[in-house]
Amino acid sequence: MSEYKEQFIHFLIHAEALQFGEFTLKSGRVSPYFFNSSLFNTGRMISRLGYFYAAAIQALEPNASLIFGPAYKGIPLCIATASALADHFDRDIGYFFNRKEAKTHGDKGLLVGSHPKSVDRIIMVDDVITDGATKKEALNMVQQLSNATLAGIVIAVDRMESNTEGKDTCMEFQNETGIPVQSIVTIEEICEYLLDRKIDGKVYITSEIYQRIEAYLQKYKVRP
Repeated sequence: MSEYKEQFIHFLIHAEALQFGEFTLKSGRVSPYFFNSSLFNTGRMISRLGYFYAAAIQALEPNASLIFGPAYKGIPLCIATASALADHFDRDIGYFFNRKEAKTHGDKGLLVGSHPKSVDRIIMVDDVITDGATKKEALNMVQQLSNATLAGIVIAVDRMESNTEGKDTCMEFQNETGIPVQSIVTIEEICEYLLDRKIDGKVYITSEIYQRIEAYLQKYKVRP
């Protein structure tokens, strides 16, 4: 496992953004773990989070020239990621995000930041991908406003499970659009790394918790 992935797992634990127990999801499924990206809510945490997105982008698309964050959660992510690319990887590239509604005065339009050009290779950053609908809407918007290439999407955690229709959202999106979806880590990588490992003197995934997550994945997992 890459070092940045291991560091990200530690980051998730310290931020308490990854929790274990019993959680009823929006889908109605009862999950033995929960990823809460809203807990990345301080300057230091969002700055650190940007580094992990930047590291994943370096692995996925080192020639990316723009970072796009769909409103609303993607807005701080694209800014933090662009800053991290400059600070940690010496790549000073642009970022942009969209408004939910076009502004009719001042700097009019749907986009804020560096406007994409036809030569640009764009990476979209977001916290998760659920049904893929919002990603497709964002893709269509960018394509309508420019001829730039959306070269990939980076999310934080891949749950590796089917959507409510029993389909693999990430693979379905990739097959429909030809755009790869990359996560910083998958739930399997998290489990394999944390199993019986002490972090600050505490084991977060015991054998019992691991078995509960494995049982959940056996029921809903869509990828080997």
